[in-house]
Amino acid sequence: MAWWPPAVLVFAIALSAALLLTPRAVEPRRVAGVAWPRQTTATTARPAPEPAALPEGVPITPTGSGDWQVLPGPATAAGTGARLMTYTVETEGGVDVPTFGTDVDTVLTDRRGWVGLGEVSFRRLTDPEARPDVRISLTSPETTRRLCGFAIPYDSSCHLGRRHRIVVNLARWLRGAHSYDGDLAGYRRYAITHEMGHALGLGHVGCPVDGAPAPVMMQQTFGLSNTYLEQLNRAEPGNATAVRSDGAVCRPNPWVM
Repeated sequence: MAWWPPAVLVFAIALSAALLLTPRAVEPRRVAGVAWPRQTTATTARPAPEPAALPEGVPITPTGSGDWQVLPGPATAAGTGARLMTYTVETEGGVDVPTFGTDVDTVLTDRRGWVGLGEVSFRRLTDPEARPDVRISLTSPETTRRLCGFAIPYDSSCHLGRRHRIVVNLARWLRGAHSYDGDLAGYRRYAITHEMGHALGLGHVGCPVDGAPAPVMMQQTFGLSNTYLEQLNRAEPGNATAVRSDGAVCRPNPWVM
């Protein structure tokens, strides 16, 4: 048995005690298994739609026969104004929207529309051989483009004065416009009231005051911003001066009153 000198023995005992009392460095605890994936929030925002573009929605018949059939219905009359406007309601061959006639009558007889001014009255004719002041014709997108033109490359309706016809674009009737934010009924009221305004001899106007209800003769199908509409209208000489690029933005409004 080895003999340790007293001094060495005391040093060894002290060293052992120090080692026992000195704290060990904390090691990270390791847990078996697969790490939980870090949760992230998607921040990729969808780009805002082009205001004048056609909204997504139900399927649409792209083209029709190119001729129209007068829809049967009641000989609706409304208004007390001295100026009488007769009209027929028609659909292009291949286009089937059974409620179109009723919807048109409902808009034209509403006191918030043109009859509310007390200057005009409307009467619907249902005889296919009739010669109305204006034909209101629901029309496929391709036929509409051929009739209304291609200057502005977005789906729209139009009034053809020489043909005494309001061409209502089927695509817009079924899907509306971004400016109406899904309010399809409101957009349909606007479309009929706006195009009938053209038949009455009125042209396009801009937003009068920022935040105001849009005038019904504003091109609400394409947007509610004067600046945006002014840029679009540069493609059409007849509309180039209809709207000023002043930054005013209106709220959607389908009515005259």
